Amino acid sequence: MPKLTTPAYLCIIAAAAATGGSPVHRLLATQSQETEKQTASHNAEFFQKATNGSIFIYDDRHDPCATLPPNLTLLPLGSGFVAGLENRSASTPQSWNGWKFLVTAKHVVTNHDEIVVRVNAVDQSKLVCKTLKLEKQGKDQNLFFAPSGIDLVAIALPQIEGADPTVVTSSLLIDETKMKEWNIGVGTQVLTIGYLFSYSGLKANFPVAKFGHISLMTNESWFFNPESKLMEQGYALDLSNAPGLSGAPVFTHGVEIEINPFRYRDLPPYVVGVVKGLMLAPVNGQLISQGIAVIEPGANLRTLMQQISKTLKSEGANVVDVD
Repeated sequence: MPKLTTPAYLCIIAAAAATGGSPVHRLLATQSQETEKQTASHNAEFFQKATNGSIFIYDDRHDPCATLPPNLTLLPLGSGFVAGLENRSASTPQSWNGWKFLVTAKHVVTNHDEIVVRVNAVDQSKLVCKTLKLEKQGKDQNLFFAPSGIDLVAIALPQIEGADPTVVTSSLLIDETKMKEWNIGVGTQVLTIGYLFSYSGLKANFPVAKFGHISLMTNESWFFNPESKLMEQGYALDLSNAPGLSGAPVFTHGVEIEINPFRYRDLPPYVVGVVKGLMLAPVNGQLISQGIAVIEPGANLRTLMQQISKTLKSEGANVVDVD
């Protein structure tokens, strides 16, 4: 079906309303203004929660919560966020309960036995750090890798005293069926929230929100990942990537609009992907950014969480199905 981006649609409606337009156009103009207000309110609340849930991941050589010398800036290994699997018997819309996992790009934690996660405190502007020992197998396994060629990992996240990062619920993990239902594709507005190169915040995490659109979608393995040395699948976004942003979630946002037949609706903040790379181009003997970020498709994250859910169920956990 034909699709318009939100700005293009609103320009058409505004022009019709300004010139008198038909009663239908005037009605649509009023409706579009109300939708803008609702979307702005929804997005503001979501951005606050997503900012609180942003996690910066460091190696264990320095304490990222300590006061640093003026000339020292710690570059994190990457960014991350918390994905949750609900407890069937204890989780409600008002009170979430279940299993939490730190999700990031696989290459962020490869070759590390321990990492330090830095999060925001619950009730005050301060940092909280937690060291996680990474166990790949055995009874204490807490590391769950996606298959080779998929740059994702989920790490079982223990309780962090003084912190309660926002959980991205399983209902926001999207697959290709849901993407088709919501007409998510090239042109869909997206945002990512993660580390801003050279600045992370002194007394609290201050992630950056970057906005863009899906620019390329394909099922082909076209992206050479310099970390895995493999050709991998990926979506391309017209937003810039930089060191430290790998592992950040990418959410849909804005309004989805169809014109034949006409409809518009707020896009839920589905996790459409996870940042994993950037596109470089050779110019005058140097590699420069093309202003394109490559992300691991969200369907691959949903599959990984499905596998973890099945593992938990096999161990007797009353965990929700990720269908």
